[in-house]
Amino acid sequence: MIMLLPIITSAIFLLLHALLVMGETSLILVRYGKVARPGLDELRNWKGIARLLSEGVRVGAALRFGKVLCLLGLGVQLSLLAFKYLALAGLAYWLAVILAGLLVILLLYCLGDYFPRGLAMRYPVAALRLAAPLLIFLKLVLFPLRVLSIKEFIFRKLSVSDVAPDPMDIAVQLRAIGQDNTRLSPVVRSIVNRSIQMQDLVVHDVLLPRNEVVIFDLNEDLATNLSRMKRAGHTRYPLCRGDLDDCLGIVHIKDIFRSEVGELAMKPDALMRPTGSFLLETPLEEALQRMLRTKFHMGLVYDNFGGALGVVTLERILEELVGDIQDEFDSEVDPIEELQESGCYQISGQAPIHDVEARLGVEIKNDAVSTFGGLLAGELGRIPEAGEELEAHGLRIEIDQVDERRVLTTRVRVVEAHGR
Repeated sequence: MIMLLPIITSAIFLLLHALLVMGETSLILVRYGKVARPGLDELRNWKGIARLLSEGVRVGAALRFGKVLCLLGLGVQLSLLAFKYLALAGLAYWLAVILAGLLVILLLYCLGDYFPRGLAMRYPVAALRLAAPLLIFLKLVLFPLRVLSIKEFIFRKLSVSDVAPDPMDIAVQLRAIGQDNTRLSPVVRSIVNRSIQMQDLVVHDVLLPRNEVVIFDLNEDLATNLSRMKRAGHTRYPLCRGDLDDCLGIVHIKDIFRSEVGELAMKPDALMRPTGSFLLETPLEEALQRMLRTKFHMGLVYDNFGGALGVVTLERILEELVGDIQDEFDSEVDPIEELQESGCYQISGQAPIHDVEARLGVEIKNDAVSTFGGLLAGELGRIPEAGEELEAHGLRIEIDQVDERRVLTTRVRVVEAHGR
């Protein structure tokens, strides 16, 4: 009877550890989309599991806590039990210790990890249903620690911020894969990270403002339009009557050059191609999918009242994934160039605000504009003048070059860094 109790206790700890492994594996499979829709709906219909799926950080803490307890209990019980039997068998002390440790590791990995993990991969829904009560119980056990803010107290004493990523979050998992996998080249890692960051972007973040959009104006003659298009050097132009608010479609420069009729007989509206339209807050992923599906390279962006705010292009969206795309006609100047003077940058007026935030480590709280030049015009209520200076959003800004429509270049110094 005395020897039976440690065996039963060890079996309980082993079973609990197996349940935790099953729960962890099932949660990861759910996050990776490896569970079929009927099974996922079944899990979400149970309130307890639905909360587990939405509270990744707390569930991760419960898993770590439970695993530590199981490992301690199982290790102590099995080690003492195995050592006692091996010592009774007449083995040397040091050999008995080694064999006992190997036995514990073998049982733990085979029965407490590999086997339950395999079961969870084969039956993720059933595995999560079995493990859910234990995970919920461990969350309740840890609740007093959260109420007492013990973690926050320790982190504060260590002068670290409590930034706890969701351990079940697929974005966290992908970043870890990208950083740890030495087979991934720096280019691929960059694309992986940019793909994850793209989930937080909307069309507004890549908007080309209407004051920077060159149009084909039907109210003007063809020669005037061709001259303006030649200076701009683009391939696609919104076909409008007067301004962007009355846009009929898109005209491609190749269609004009390939037209078999003369300039006098050419009808630009006959060459018009359709275009897409997006609201300002449309997720960038959704805009990319729609443009690829409909084969649009340019779309108009509207506010909630139907006013045209600018355009979004397929190229600007793809640049969020692969970085700047330049051809032989594009300028090679970096829109955000760090100068030799510490903390000082030369920033183009066309630089996206989210790129400025990322490069300079500041937070710009203005959702009304998408480019740095637009931000400055919004701060002043007009187009700035060359040589003008202002301070905003933790930045001291000097205007270098402007034209009649926009800010071209600025010189910026970081005054106060804001955490993102």
